[in-house]
Amino acid sequence: MKKKCVKMLAVLLSLTMMSALAACGSSGNSGSGSNSESSDAKSSESSDGETMAKIKEEGKIVMGVNATYAPFEFHKTIDGKDEIVGFDIELGQAIADELGVELVVEDMSFDGLLPALATGKVDFLPGLAYSEERAQNASFSEPYHRSIQVVLMRDDNVDTVTEDSDLSGMTIGILKGSIQSTTFPTRYPNAKTSELGKIPDLVAALKSGSVDGVVLDYVVATLYAENNDDLAMSAIQYALTDEEDSGSCILVRKDNNEDLLVVINKVLTEVQANGDLERWENDAIALMDMDDIQ
Repeated sequence: MKKKCVKMLAVLLSLTMMSALAACGSSGNSGSGSNSESSDAKSSESSDGETMAKIKEEGKIVMGVNATYAPFEFHKTIDGKDEIVGFDIELGQAIADELGVELVVEDMSFDGLLPALATGKVDFLPGLAYSEERAQNASFSEPYHRSIQVVLMRDDNVDTVTEDSDLSGMTIGILKGSIQSTTFPTRYPNAKTSELGKIPDLVAALKSGSVDGVVLDYVVATLYAENNDDLAMSAIQYALTDEEDSGSCILVRKDNNEDLLVVINKVLTEVQANGDLERWENDAIALMDMDDIQ
C-alpha cells in the first residue's frame, strides 16, 4: 500500500513539474510574440519615406509658399497681426490635421520654392502645375485646381486690344518661373516679355507703363481689376492644354516619399468631395481688399 502511495505521489510530482515547464514555455512564447510585435512596429517606422519620417520626428510639416498669389496665399492684417491666409493655407492645415502635426508656413520668393523643396527646407509646395523640369526633383499629387490665363492691362489702353494680333510688339509682364513663362510666348510669339519675381512688382510695372500688360491666373487678374480703377481685364484669354498644365498640384520631394503623397491625395479627394476646397476659395476671395493686392 505504501509503495502504491509512493508511486502515485511520484506521478503527481511529475505532472506538477510538466505543468510548470509548460507554463514557462508559454511565458517564453508570449515574450517572443511581444518582441515580434515590437519589431514589426520598428519595421513600419523605418519604412516611412524620408520626409514622412522627418515630419513624425519633428511633429510638424513645413509648407513653402510665395504669399503674393491671392487668393491662394497672401498676407492679411487680422486683429493688428500680419498673417498669411488663402485657400492653400486651409488645404495645408487639413493635411497637417490628417497627419496629426503642426503646420508651419514658410514664405519665400517664387523662384526659391523648388530649391527649398529639393534641400528639405520645406516638406511640400501647393499650387504648382506639372512640368518636366519640376518632375526631375519632385513628385506630384492629383490636381486640385485648374484655371484660365488672362492679360491684365491699364484701363486707358485695354480697348486697343481686342484680338491676339493686337499684342504684337507689346511688352507683357510674366511671373518668373511660372507656367505662363512658357505657355504665353508659345501662343503670342510676336509679343515681348519681361519676367519679374513677384506679382505686385509686375502690377507696379504695369501701372508705371514699364510693361503694357501682365498675364495672370484669371482669379488673380479679376481681383486686381476689381480693386484698381486704373486696371482692367483684356479680351486676351487662353486655357492651358492638358499637356501644358494638368492643374495645380501639391509637390513633395522626389524618391521615397510616396507615403506622404498617399495622405495628401486622400485629403484632396475629401475636401473636393465635401465642398471644403470651394468654400475655402470663396472665403479667401471675400477676405481680399485693395491693400492686400498692392
